[in-house]
Amino acid sequence: MSGKKQVPIEEGLFVLPLSPGEAAHLIGQRCNACAEVMFEKRRFCPNCQSEDLQEIALSRRGKLWSYTRLEYPSLPPYKAPDPYIPLIVGLVELPEGIAVLSLLTDCDFDKLEIGMDMELLIEPDFEDDDGNDVLVYKFRPIDSQ
Repeated sequence: MSGKKQVPIEEGLFVLPLSPGEAAHLIGQRCNACAEVMFEKRRFCPNCQSEDLQEIALSRRGKLWSYTRLEYPSLPPYKAPDPYIPLIVGLVELPEGIAVLSLLTDCDFDKLEIGMDMELLIEPDFEDDDGNDVLVYKFRPIDSQ
């Protein structure tokens, strides 16, 4: 064992599987006062301002709602080998009624289509100053496996 750790880019965004057969998922919240669903975590509901929020597991699959290619230097904490590598970013609409902004991976930009099925991946994106793999969430087309 190398001793290399896997650390999330930010605590509280996703849950990693703890045992075989479990799947990673994004952590959302539902307002107990008005049923609004949100991602990322908040202190109060943006709809009704209630602080009565409960943590929920968000769906691992959704539909591509919008996407674009970004071509500008990456900013910390990302440390891409070539900071000008284009990134594909999309909004993935989940069954819970929210759209999650995410990097898209394992896809050809010219073959992306609005409405295509997407699935969540949690994967290493870069290495931090301590040599740990920093994990991020991304979505990819389901047919790209």
